[in-house]
Amino acid sequence: MTGSTAALTELEGAVLSEIHHRANRTAFQVQRAFQRSPSTEWSGSAGAVYPAIRRLIEGGLITATPMAGGRKAQALEVTRAGVSALTAWACDPGRAAGVGLDPFRLRSGIWRTLPNKERRNALEAVAAEIRQDLARQGADDADTVERTRDELAVRLQRTRLDWIAEELKALG
Repeated sequence: MTGSTAALTELEGAVLSEIHHRANRTAFQVQRAFQRSPSTEWSGSAGAVYPAIRRLIEGGLITATPMAGGRKAQALEVTRAGVSALTAWACDPGRAAGVGLDPFRLRSGIWRTLPNKERRNALEAVAAEIRQDLARQGADDADTVERTRDELAVRLQRTRLDWIAEELKALG
């Protein structure tokens, strides 16, 4: 993002959502939210989150106000322009419908090139990992935004398990 009129990156949209919808009001809280995310592709590193926050401040999409107590922490708040940019980002049909980075999909074609025994082992290991992930999903105290994300993650993982079951059945 080079200014308030430029399209947000996925990271910037997610940062705005964390501040606006999920009430993470400091850069540290936003970073922690990314670190706790079930999406391993999100980087919770200070090297990713803090520069994104700086860009959003420079673009006039969030404000940062020093917090009392002598710490260097700043209270972050999404501006009107930030809410507009967040809404435009969330409602962009082309980007919202994109398949994006999907590590499962990226590997799936490679699995089909493996010898049967290695393929079976890989698929069974991935299925076990997905089942563990499903067991961890769905915090009851999650807010509406996170609850929706959790619901879609569960559906995606179940679809992946169905695909793996079909692949294993085809192996005999």
